[in-house]
Amino acid sequence: MRALYVLTIVLLTVFVFAPAHGEQWFKGGLHLHSLWSDGDAAPEVVTAWYKERGWHFICYTDHNILLEGDTYKPIMDDADLTPARVEAIREQFGDDWVQEEEHLGRQRMRLKTYEELKAHFEEPGRFLVMHGEEITTLSGNPHVNAINVLERTGGLPKDGMTERIELYMKAVTAQAEKHQRLMFSMLNHPNFANGVTIEEALPVKALRFFEVFNGHPSVNNWGHEEKGYPSTDRFWDVLLTLRLQEEPSYMLYGLATDDAHNYFNMGKGANPGRGWVMVLAGQLAPEALLTSIMKGDFYASTGVLLDNIRRDESGMSFTIMAEPGVTYTTQFFGTRRGFDTTSTAVLDADGNPKERASRIYSDEIGALLSETTGHEPSYTFEGDELYVRAKITSDKPHPNPFKKGDVEMAWVQPATAP
Repeated sequence: MRALYVLTIVLLTVFVFAPAHGEQWFKGGLHLHSLWSDGDAAPEVVTAWYKERGWHFICYTDHNILLEGDTYKPIMDDADLTPARVEAIREQFGDDWVQEEEHLGRQRMRLKTYEELKAHFEEPGRFLVMHGEEITTLSGNPHVNAINVLERTGGLPKDGMTERIELYMKAVTAQAEKHQRLMFSMLNHPNFANGVTIEEALPVKALRFFEVFNGHPSVNNWGHEEKGYPSTDRFWDVLLTLRLQEEPSYMLYGLATDDAHNYFNMGKGANPGRGWVMVLAGQLAPEALLTSIMKGDFYASTGVLLDNIRRDESGMSFTIMAEPGVTYTTQFFGTRRGFDTTSTAVLDADGNPKERASRIYSDEIGALLSETTGHEPSYTFEGDELYVRAKITSDKPHPNPFKKGDVEMAWVQPATAP
């Protein structure tokens, strides 16, 4: 049996750079929804949106369901699938594409399956679709995306945050081993709803991927002071530091996604085009893309484009594909060995620990190691760092921001010191 490396891991012109060895940058969306669950658009409308705007691949991740079998949605004026939207689908894809019927006195439309979408939209070297699932705990967190799957997992009622994350990620691992197929899983929006604390995520050995940016307006990427949620950047630094202390080979990668649900009223709700990954791979194929992702050969972005990324035992460097008139600030974050390991609880107004808050850790964790406004940023290890990662913040406003005032950004994956 061949080895499996399974890790239970708007409108913008896309530049495809060609580094050495024939590799290219491929732009992809790994978290999006359609009428198969709680999105407001048919899956063909969703797919066309991304393909027409230069994405190279997407993965369908509807809640607790795969896009297979005969599923119908009622056509109603006061629902997501209105007569006008059905007519628009007919105009875009043709009369023969739409399968409409009467059922119990009401018109309904059959939803296209993954296989039908794949046959219609895929083009070698230009566009690829993958099958996935957002494994969704009933009535709360955690949510875990399963990428490139063949079987549905399905969410369960809440019964311990750590236990649920482990269960979902182990299910993806088991499925990958069963089918001898590359798959990975990722922890979605840790600050959504009742949150996933650092302490709950820390014991999950299979956790190798998480969303550092999610475009849904309710996920608190930048933290929630009242609830005691740290920013996702802080979540990343603390979790990575504490795990590296126990397991020097550990790595935690950060992804950017849309978590798109709303495709018709741009600027309201969870729109497409807010965040994505740029993957360096030799070809546009699931195995090539997932192999690169599992090695960290990708970066997360909400608009900033990079090239020539080097991450190794000496440090990291990269090139910012700068736009005229835009200023870019690169911050290198990391933790030095011998850091202060103490932490304190987040207290409420009565001085009692807040139930759903992560603990407060030393500023020595995820410290700012260096900062530059140059277009060729680099960081060389000095010998006492555990890791370094980079965050690039531009002064260009995001055209459809997650939160008012957001600018275009990017995140380079961590490099660990020898």
